[in-house]
Amino acid sequence: MTLLVDYCPKCGTIFQKNARNLCSSCSSQMDNHLNRCMDHLWMRPRSTTKELAEATGVSLTELHTFIKSGRLSSSSYSNLTYPCESCGHDTRSGRLCGSCMGVFREAGKSQPDPKVPARQLIVKTTTKMMYTSRHR
Repeated sequence: MTLLVDYCPKCGTIFQKNARNLCSSCSSQMDNHLNRCMDHLWMRPRSTTKELAEATGVSLTELHTFIKSGRLSSSSYSNLTYPCESCGHDTRSGRLCGSCMGVFREAGKSQPDPKVPARQLIVKTTTKMMYTSRHR
């Protein structure tokens, strides 16, 4: 029987692999941070992400991870946001904010530039001849 071990991505200690991919101390620390956030949001549901970080002492990057993974629901708490992956503005769902999503949609709908050569599909066909009679 082999024991699967790895280095913890947060603290670097060796741990036995598990579903969370964290050592036990980092896993319990993450649970503690999440519980502090949930307790604060229970009392003040209109808190913004920055206010939550200041009140609980949890870093913004960890809060963004909680929101993206769904542990802190941005639909239940309307002021929780995380940065857009393209421009950095606040968004509540998905990877892009509304303006960046519109830009990408428009770019996908635009007509191709006539100066840029279009890809051509070359289909090679073979013709086979079948002889029905023999000539001598």
